[in-house]
Amino acid sequence: MEVGHQHPQQAQQAEGQQRVINPQQAARVSSHTNTCSYEQAFACKNYARHRRVTILPWLLPLFVALAACLPDPHRQQTSDLLDQLTSARQLLLQQAPTDQACPIVGDVETRLNGEPGLMSVQPAWSQLADAAHALQAVCGQSTLLAQPSIDSPASQAARLRWQQGIQRELDVACDHLRAAAAALNRAATC
Repeated sequence: MEVGHQHPQQAQQAEGQQRVINPQQAARVSSHTNTCSYEQAFACKNYARHRRVTILPWLLPLFVALAACLPDPHRQQTSDLLDQLTSARQLLLQQAPTDQACPIVGDVETRLNGEPGLMSVQPAWSQLADAAHALQAVCGQSTLLAQPSIDSPASQAARLRWQQGIQRELDVACDHLRAAAAALNRAATC
């Protein structure tokens, strides 16, 4: 009797009694497809991640050692500011027009006071700030000297004081620039 001609209950029983030729494997933890699960207590499911974790303790000291060899960015910026102040002082010493040197001095002074972290480069920062203040005074006195004057004894005395003030402030700026260069382990520039 064929399966199609039997009663439906008998047909189901016949199918259930058929012999299974290729049985499916039972689900095991070792062949589980979820790699994020922690069901395998003694096997490494994700070897690449495991390898990265074991390599990390070896690479971390290497990165720390390499970072120690890199130059300090604040120290580098401070060194650049030293160069700018030195060139501005040279321009003022040559009595160049103040519109060339004074904006440089103003920019350096702004960066010294406005950029975070530069104050940590001591004593170079304080020496550069003092040199910038001295050069700013030179700019002010040079501007006063450039103004037309009246030939009176008072204005002539004032002009003489401004010229002496310029020379004094250039010397003060040079002293501070030398001290800043020494703090940055650089050669004195003036």
